[in-house]
Amino acid sequence: MRIGNIGITCSLPAGLDLFSRMERLLQRVWDAGFRLVEIHPHPFAIIVDGRIRPQQLEQFRSLLSQFDFQYTIHGLNRLNLAYDRRHDLCVQIMRCQIEICRAVGAACLVYHSGLQALDAVKNGVAWALPSDEELVEGEQREVRALRALAPVAADAGVMIGIENGDSHLWEHEIIRRFGYSRQDLLKFHKRLHPSSIAAQIERVGHPSVGMTLDIAHLHIAAGDMRFDYLQAVESAAPWVVHLHANDNFGRLDTGVGSEAERWAFGEADCHMPPGWGCIPYKDVFERLSSYNGDLVLEIKPGFADYVRESLETIQSIVNAVPDGASIPRYGA
Repeated sequence: MRIGNIGITCSLPAGLDLFSRMERLLQRVWDAGFRLVEIHPHPFAIIVDGRIRPQQLEQFRSLLSQFDFQYTIHGLNRLNLAYDRRHDLCVQIMRCQIEICRAVGAACLVYHSGLQALDAVKNGVAWALPSDEELVEGEQREVRALRALAPVAADAGVMIGIENGDSHLWEHEIIRRFGYSRQDLLKFHKRLHPSSIAAQIERVGHPSVGMTLDIAHLHIAAGDMRFDYLQAVESAAPWVVHLHANDNFGRLDTGVGSEAERWAFGEADCHMPPGWGCIPYKDVFERLSSYNGDLVLEIKPGFADYVRESLETIQSIVNAVPDGASIPRYGA
């Protein structure tokens, strides 16, 4: 296992003085020793109605160019190439996100796998779950879209990293209301297991599309759906092009949005610094022995005072895996 860079995600809510707030945040993580940042560009209103606003993109590019970071871009969380009824708009937004990557020199675009077919019912815009036929059609729709987008990404020097998901109590409640068992969640939320994403990537068949393995998402999904966590990591390894890491206790959320209350109950993907939860990182990294790429720490803003600790902890864990002594340390 060779880690190219250990980075950190930088995300801020839209609002007054966003550019100056982001500049201060970037300076802070630079001072903490990071040289890679995964950034959420959407609060900057760069994409509006499926189109790039050139002025906003240039302001964003100019801000990032003030620092000597390497960048990756995290796409919109809700974008879904499989089951969103506005498919053409979703494809256009993906193209815009690739253009943002091109503009700032970002090497990877993280895309949440579309293999989650429950949001329409959750949001009240559909009154029934998809049929088996509709589920298959959605999977095929996403593959076709990614096949078309892959050459666009390649031309921009961008890797599309499809991210796995975590499960939630609200998802179990929805399928229960429709008469399904708890294990049937894997039918409607297939991105819980990385094998489904690997199958999609194989069908796309393009070197610019791989997997972003979210180690913490998988920890929750494996515990909830009762599949072997480390075996799932190992099976995903050949497809992984990008890594997300943080810590949790493998427990589902109860719908509480407050970060601090989630910490107290140790629930949900609370995005804690590594070592604060119970993810067996050394065992995980041993099963990713062939991985050669970057690792991004997805730490919630509430843990901003612990970003340097997070960097030092993950470095020490990476260096403890076999052959870890040959892995360089990153940061100051």
